[in-house]
Amino acid sequence: MYAEVDFLLALIKDDDWLGEAAEVVYQKHRDDLWTSQFTLIELLLVAYREDRDTERVIANAAALLDVRGDVDTVVAAATYVEDHGFTPFDALHLVESAGDTIVSSDRAYEGFALRRDLRDGREE
Repeated sequence: MYAEVDFLLALIKDDDWLGEAAEVVYQKHRDDLWTSQFTLIELLLVAYREDRDTERVIANAAALLDVRGDVDTVVAAATYVEDHGFTPFDALHLVESAGDTIVSSDRAYEGFALRRDLRDGREE
């Protein structure tokens, strides 16, 4: 059974109005539940928007059920969000770049990756 982000939020958040229903489903179907890396990415965005500890939220969600796809990338991105102030998508781009030069006008990558700056055409 595929778990969407609202289900995981209901399990993780203490004050979610769907929390009790989600807990019942989780207890009954724990072994059949799974989700994708895309649910974790959406959860990363929500946690960031709500100023929650993104690293903890993603790690806890990934521990609740089977996640199909590239979990390590999302967990690593959550670490960059939490520890270095990256936005979720900048963090995902950084992790996915795997050390390659990033072509971008965004200065967020300075000190973390080589960047080809589109504003002036030079590499930093």
